[in-house]
Amino acid sequence: MIRQLLITSLAMLTSASVAEAQQWRAELQGGRIRSALDPSGNGTGNVVAGITYEDPTTALRVSSGIPTHDTLPYWGAIGAFKHLAVTKSGFTVGVDLSGNGYVFQDRTATEKATRGLFDPLFGSPEKRSGNALAGQALPLIGFETGPVQLQARAGASYYTATLAGESRDRTVQLGDIQLTFQPTASFALAPVVRQFRPSNEKSSTFAGISGVVAQGRATLWANAGRWLNQSDTTSDGKNAWGVGGSLRLTNHASFNASARRDTFDPLYLNPPQTSWSVGMSLLIGGRPSTPRAPVPASYERGMATIRLPVSQVSSAPFIAGDFNRWTPSPMERDGKFWSYTVAAAPGVYNYAFVSSDGSWFVPENVPGRKDDGMGGHVAVLVVK
Repeated sequence: MIRQLLITSLAMLTSASVAEAQQWRAELQGGRIRSALDPSGNGTGNVVAGITYEDPTTALRVSSGIPTHDTLPYWGAIGAFKHLAVTKSGFTVGVDLSGNGYVFQDRTATEKATRGLFDPLFGSPEKRSGNALAGQALPLIGFETGPVQLQARAGASYYTATLAGESRDRTVQLGDIQLTFQPTASFALAPVVRQFRPSNEKSSTFAGISGVVAQGRATLWANAGRWLNQSDTTSDGKNAWGVGGSLRLTNHASFNASARRDTFDPLYLNPPQTSWSVGMSLLIGGRPSTPRAPVPASYERGMATIRLPVSQVSSAPFIAGDFNRWTPSPMERDGKFWSYTVAAAPGVYNYAFVSSDGSWFVPENVPGRKDDGMGGHVAVLVVK
């Protein structure tokens, strides 16, 4: 559950360049891979192939399990997420929509099944067949000022599943409050509290925190949380955690790995379970999602240089930020760029450009661009 909120934080790290974040990827994963929609609640050791599309407000994934043992079932899954919102003067109103489908089918085992790739670790899972669907609608409101974002959502989730001819339907009302702290374009930390209210059942409250950091070719994420009022659940069933990361090998290929511990879930009613995966991701459409770091064009002997392409503004602009007490200072022409050099100790600075007519602006392609909470934008500069 907290992982879904982590994805929001990850999207913020690449929101400075929306065009670069639009991508289609082919993925191949192996490990003990579990779907929350699986009504049997079992993780299966297998290989998963999938196609994903992502941009800052949309996600789509189609995947299928590749059985590594005769007794493992065939399965397929599809999931989609859409964030619709309007932002003005730092305030946001919108809705998060998501839908997921899952289908699986038994295979006929031979009299003498061969040993599978993951059998030495996980053994033979139970045979299963059935399907499941889930949907969620969460209206939201939020406010952003500087590096801090506050968001509250409230809505409902629906889940229906069929297993061995028996059906189960559940509707859970839920709400959450998340505070995201993003001091730089490459780091975000997000504590969250979520409450679930199943029909005719007592409510459940979950509190957790997630974080993500991007450095060079690597991105790392982690989360941890705990159920606060599950008195009938063991300590092992109350605590959830997850860790993972990716390493960009080239502009089109990445290696990724993750592990997580899922706990009791009020919607799916799955038992606690640990899962893990390792795999590769290949860009097959769109553009590489590597965001340009919000660092100076050059930094030597304590002097940081910021550049702006001449194509962005025809007349000589000014620049103002934390490094010059927000006093507009003129930029100088340097070939195809406007350039500004200032003494700056290692740290994080906010800044913006000022046109000759006095208008403040930050072009969309400037690394670290973000809402300033007052209807405009600032850019982040990281000096280290």
